[in-house]
This record gives sequence, structure tokens and C-alpha cells, in this order.
Amino acid sequence: MNADRYALTVRSSFSAAHRLAEYEGNCERLHGHNWQVEITVESGELDSRGMALDFRVMKTALGEILSRMDHKYLNEVPPFHGQNPSSENIARYIFDEMDGKIPPPVRLSRVTVWESDDAWAEYSRPRR
Repeated sequence: MNADRYALTVRSSFSAAHRLAEYEGNCERLHGHNWQVEITVESGELDSRGMALDFRVMKTALGEILSRMDHKYLNEVPPFHGQNPSSENIARYIFDEMDGKIPPPVRLSRVTVWESDDAWAEYSRPRR
């Protein structure tokens, strides 16, 4: 079994407004963020070019997902019309959407969503 593990990470951003229902504080009111989103993939193998995955594949897929949320009111964007668009739920949503866009043997490892410079949420799943 190959013990090598390569990790590749790309970061992008989007701006959007939201409110958190049932939150006791300022975040219950309409407000916005300039979210930073980071995705990390892992692979134990490199292709003939010496690459686990072209960064462009990751950036393109992430850009498509973030474009659905950019400059929107997230509470009205599926799937958030039925759940709070918290940083945690946004990270899980991006993970779910990205997961099918990463070709094997590379696997999506984690998604990190920053709502500010000092506050972020991370979502990952155990290896299968």
C-alpha cells in the first residue's frame, strides 16, 4: 500500500447576505459577508505529468458552485431556503457539490469557509 499522501488546496471567495433564524444577536438581522472558501483534495498517486490533479479542475468546479451564491440573499438560495445558511451549512453544501466533481483516485478532503478573518467552519467526511 502506498503511504504517500499529496494534498492540494485552492481558495476562492464570494459575497452574499444572510440572516440566521433563531439566533439571539446581531446575526439574526440581515447582514453580509465576504466569504473565503478553501477546498483541499488528497491523493496517494501522481499522474504521468507528476500531478495529483490540475488546480484548474478544482478552481473551475469551485467557481461554478460559488457563482450560485455570489451576491445573493442566501436564505432564498437552495438548499438554504429550508435551513440556516450558517458557515457550517455552507461548508457542507460546498463539500456535497464538490464531491462529485473530483475525479478518482483523488478525493475531496475538506472544505473550509471563513466568514471573517478570525472565524471559520470546516467540513470533512471520514475516508471510505
